[in-house]
Amino acid sequence: MTYLVKRIDEQMYGCEEPAPDLEIMVDVTLQAPNGAELVLPYPDAALTAADINEGDKIVIMLKKA
Repeated sequence: MTYLVKRIDEQMYGCEEPAPDLEIMVDVTLQAPNGAELVLPYPDAALTAADINEGDKIVIMLKKA
Protein backbone atom coordinates (compact mmCIF):
# COMPACT_ATOMS: atom_id res chain seq x y z
CA MET A 1 0.00 0.00 0.00
CA THR A 2 1.20 3.53 -0.75
CA TYR A 3 1.43 6.05 2.09
CA LEU A 4 2.23 9.75 2.27
CA VAL A 5 4.98 10.67 4.75
CA LYS A 6 3.31 13.52 6.66
CA ARG A 7 5.82 14.06 9.46
CA ILE A 8 9.16 12.81 10.74
CA ASP A 9 9.76 13.64 14.41
CA GLU A 10 12.76 12.85 16.57
CA GLN A 11 11.90 10.65 19.50
CA MET A 12 12.31 12.22 22.92
CA TYR A 13 15.17 10.82 25.00
CA GLY A 14 14.54 12.94 28.08
CA CYS A 15 17.14 15.35 29.37
CA GLU A 16 20.04 13.00 28.63
CA GLU A 17 21.63 12.15 25.32
CA PRO A 18 20.99 8.60 24.09
CA ALA A 19 23.76 6.07 24.70
CA PRO A 20 26.41 6.10 21.93
CA ASP A 21 25.56 2.52 20.93
CA LEU A 22 21.79 3.20 20.76
CA GLU A 23 20.25 3.48 17.30
CA ILE A 24 18.54 6.87 16.92
CA MET A 25 14.84 6.41 16.19
CA VAL A 26 12.27 8.79 14.73
CA ASP A 27 8.47 8.65 14.65
CA VAL A 28 7.16 8.63 11.08
CA THR A 29 3.54 9.76 10.62
CA LEU A 30 2.04 8.13 7.54
CA GLN A 31 -1.28 8.82 5.82
CA ALA A 32 -3.06 6.04 3.92
CA PRO A 33 -5.07 6.75 0.76
CA ASN A 34 -8.30 6.60 2.82
CA GLY A 35 -6.98 9.37 5.11
CA ALA A 36 -6.17 7.13 8.08
CA GLU A 37 -2.92 8.01 9.83
CA LEU A 38 -0.47 5.81 11.67
CA VAL A 39 2.80 6.52 13.46
CA LEU A 40 5.68 4.08 13.16
CA PRO A 41 9.04 4.21 14.93
CA TYR A 42 11.88 3.82 12.42
CA PRO A 43 15.69 4.14 12.49
CA ASP A 44 16.73 7.63 11.41
CA ALA A 45 19.78 6.30 9.55
CA ALA A 46 17.58 4.00 7.43
CA LEU A 47 15.34 6.92 6.40
CA THR A 48 18.39 8.99 5.49
CA ALA A 49 19.95 6.12 3.50
CA ALA A 50 16.68 5.64 1.57
CA ASP A 51 16.31 9.43 1.06
CA ILE A 52 12.80 9.39 2.56
CA ASN A 53 11.53 12.83 3.56
CA GLU A 54 8.30 14.54 4.57
CA GLY A 55 5.98 14.79 1.56
CA ASP A 56 7.33 11.64 -0.11
CA LYS A 57 5.10 8.74 -1.07
CA ILE A 58 6.33 5.33 0.05
CA VAL A 59 5.19 1.75 -0.37
CA ILE A 60 4.99 -0.55 2.64
CA MET A 61 4.99 -4.28 1.99
CA LEU A 62 3.65 -6.61 4.66
CA LYS A 63 4.67 -10.25 4.92
CA LYS A 64 3.12 -12.95 6.99
CA ALA A 65 5.52 -14.24 9.65
